[in-house]
Amino acid sequence: MSGIESDSESKGASGTTATGRTDGHALALRWLTRRAHGERELARKLEKSGVATGKIETILARCRDLGYLNDRAFAASRARLRRERGWGDLKIRAELRALGVGDAWIEAALHHGEDGESDADPVAQARRVLEKRFGPPDGWESNDWRARQKRYLFLLRRGFDPESIEQAVSGRE
Repeated sequence: MSGIESDSESKGASGTTATGRTDGHALALRWLTRRAHGERELARKLEKSGVATGKIETILARCRDLGYLNDRAFAASRARLRRERGWGDLKIRAELRALGVGDAWIEAALHHGEDGESDADPVAQARRVLEKRFGPPDGWESNDWRARQKRYLFLLRRGFDPESIEQAVSGRE
């Protein structure tokens, strides 16, 4: 037993009971074992799967009590993973908001890592992303307007703020 399933009915692998009723506890557990979820994201998925609205809060509370559901840790982990993939703060913030994470947790995740340490500055991060995509900066012609624009738009699509992009593209500190 996982700690959140009940003994009252046998459940199939799909998260439905023998009577065809969707068991929210089993669904939540299955989703949370695959990857971390935010509370609102999990609630939306449970609602979409036909779990009774009154039961959703009970399921979420049980998952929180067992330590399976934590918006702060979810936001920090998601922000770290997205940074590793070269995303900027604006794009990370938008994704976390879309997943229903609260603004306080988002800001904490963006300004401090999972361990509480402050993350690298956005200009240095933008430079690393540029170097990975366009090679070492000594090959960037700063007077080539089209090449500058290409690098600028690349970082903008990645979710970096204009000030950090300008500093990264121009090589200023």
